[in-house]
Amino acid sequence: MLWVKTFFGILFQTILLGIFLFIPALTLNWSDAFLFLTIHFLITILASVYLLIVKPESIEARMNYDSKTQPKEDRLATALMFSAIIVGLSLGPIDIFHLNLSSSFEGNIKNIGLAIYIIGMLLVMASMNANEFAETTVNIQEERGQKVIDTGIYSMVRHPMYTGFIFFITGVNIWLGTYLSLLLSLTFLVIALRSRIIIEEKTLLNDLEGYEDYCKKVRARLIPFIF
Repeated sequence: MLWVKTFFGILFQTILLGIFLFIPALTLNWSDAFLFLTIHFLITILASVYLLIVKPESIEARMNYDSKTQPKEDRLATALMFSAIIVGLSLGPIDIFHLNLSSSFEGNIKNIGLAIYIIGMLLVMASMNANEFAETTVNIQEERGQKVIDTGIYSMVRHPMYTGFIFFITGVNIWLGTYLSLLLSLTFLVIALRSRIIIEEKTLLNDLEGYEDYCKKVRARLIPFIF
């Protein structure tokens, strides 16, 4: 049953991504977008199969999370973060097909965008693999004995999943967007992530034992040695 729920969850997510791309474009004549959705679906399926085999309880916990227990300020921050991702997906087609305010990326630069997007997806999946408690919401999982994860990718940055989001939006906008959509999308996303991290770390510092020491050990939130 968990496998079926996971598959349909990924399918629903991919359809949503398509909606955020094709509705602003007002056309289905966009082969690059179909290629993006296909690659995204396959990467997510492969990564989820791995997690279902290795850490099925982690997938189940994420699926069964009750948003009613989520603090109000965190719900707002989460909504802002996902709104930033939606905007990041939608600005490209709006500019390309309607506004034409800036140029789209061409040639090898677009291929670099694809590579950056894949790196972003791998960072998100690596975060979920390294930290079975990682979620896009603040939720101290006492019933599962949540603890601080400070190894692997978490030994370099405190929020590698959010770093993955930045790579994701950057790659998608280079691949499917324009110079203007890339600039605006990244600006909005960084602002949203900053708000989200402030609220998340406030909760973790107060409620998760050892997180304060972890922050002293790993200074970077998103980018090693920079921020």
